[in-house]
Amino acid sequence: MNDDVVRSHARGIPADRVLAATGTTPDDWYAQLDAADGHTIGHTAIAAWLVDAGVDPWWAQSVAIGYEQSRGLRIPGQRSDGTFAVSASRQVPGDREAVLDRAVAAATVTLGHPPTSERRGGKRPSARWTTADRESVLLTAEDGPRPDTVRLSATRERLTGPERMPEAKAALRELLADV
Repeated sequence: MNDDVVRSHARGIPADRVLAATGTTPDDWYAQLDAADGHTIGHTAIAAWLVDAGVDPWWAQSVAIGYEQSRGLRIPGQRSDGTFAVSASRQVPGDREAVLDRAVAAATVTLGHPPTSERRGGKRPSARWTTADRESVLLTAEDGPRPDTVRLSATRERLTGPERMPEAKAALRELLADV
């Protein structure tokens, strides 16, 4: 898959960040996972093995995904259940709830129905739509890096194959551009 659609793990999280967070380089983790039959035990067991080795759970997920991609067990954008996901984000002026309100209105028009669920308040208010084909769209809003800005993110989940990713990514970018 093209890194313009979904970044590979190695491109998204540099090795020096993994080393700083875990005390071990990705290549060393991957060698240890090879020795522990990581190529046959599945994502959940890989992450659990890393946690047992003292890795923070978030970083354990990250190292597990990097391992799976490096060994050809999953491609960028593929989830552990075999489905695919893409996301897009942009910085928008305003406050979280108001930006999410505008995004919900735009997504409702685009998707043709109101959200299936919403979670308001907190650091990351969100709304989710489930489509007739069981895919879903998740919108989240969180404080941006500058005062009075919001990072608005949209994720299309449960895509059935990588061929759906470019079109879904383009649609998310178009949706966010309307907010």
